[in-house]
Amino acid sequence: MATYFGSDGSCKVVTSGGSPASLGELLSWSLTMTADTVDSTTMGDTNRTYVAGLATGTASLSLYWDPDDAAQQDLVQRDSVDAEFYGEGESSGDTKYSGTFIVTSAARGTTHDGLATLEVEMQLTGALTIGTVT
Repeated sequence: MATYFGSDGSCKVVTSGGSPASLGELLSWSLTMTADTVDSTTMGDTNRTYVAGLATGTASLSLYWDPDDAAQQDLVQRDSVDAEFYGEGESSGDTKYSGTFIVTSAARGTTHDGLATLEVEMQLTGALTIGTVT
């Protein structure tokens, strides 16, 4: 079984064209894919049955806030961004998840004894592509 060390992960984003740029100060990312189910039970059935419905996905990013990081500047609520997620690194053959997302929230904060943070939530629009780095 293959396992990966979290620090090998990364995320790249870009708005409206251009090349995706790595997010600086990235602490973590998560990508959640879900699918609706549609009830297909008919009269006379004694157990419910379902068929797969529409799929969707969300992504969450946690970063140390760096207002000078160009990629972080693309993470503004309501903006559409192309994002790429890497869990095992960016070498040839490594898995890459990519898609277009709408930034639904971007929360910045700090504490008196910590570094400023940026927490981002994004909604997938369209399909998620699962491929490999070439």
